[in-house]
Amino acid sequence: MPLNWSLNGTASAAHDMFEILVVDHNPRDVLLVKECLGRQYPVAVTVAEDGEQAVRLLASHNYRPNLVLLELNIPRLDGYDVLRRIRRGYLTIPIVVLSASTSQEDVSRAYASGANMYAEKPSDPDRLRRTMHAIARMWVTPLTGARAASAG
Repeated sequence: MPLNWSLNGTASAAHDMFEILVVDHNPRDVLLVKECLGRQYPVAVTVAEDGEQAVRLLASHNYRPNLVLLELNIPRLDGYDVLRRIRRGYLTIPIVVLSASTSQEDVSRAYASGANMYAEKPSDPDRLRRTMHAIARMWVTPLTGARAASAG
């Protein structure tokens, strides 16, 4: 079952928040992502621990995240397949691949499969925090600003 966390770390329906789907099976990385984003941004984070869970969640008619953070090396259905399936059905959802791989082949394949951005997921927690803040400045800040402008 996917987990949904609000800004204050409690389970949330997240109707009025910026919704991020994190597809990653590493609990430490998921915790750091939630921590980094939740401190500065009005976000709700839903976690899918494998590719099949992510695809099932996105296939449900009542769930549409504003951003997907996707690890490529995930169980049950790899990140490339998840990317292609998302792109077949939901072309406008921004997808940021956050992967430990720095292989040019993986980067090229991710973009060819539909990624909007590819970022290295460092193993060092401080570097991961900096990476997450950079991703948030690039994707969350502009998208939450656009949502606020259209609501007002």
